[in-house]
Amino acid sequence: MLAGRAALAVGDRELVRRAADALRPAAEEVAGAGSGLLTAGPVAATLALLRD
Repeated sequence: MLAGRAALAVGDRELVRRAADALRPAAEEVAGAGSGLLTAGPVAATLALLRD
């Protein structure tokens, strides 16, 4: 998720595409929720940002 958001910030469309491809299988999950220490929010929300 962080790589995708960073790619958006710098305009790296190839990395945006790769990040979206990697995140798609986890679209219904909350990133980081399994650790109990940190969450990066819903993966679906980041996927929405990464869409063209």
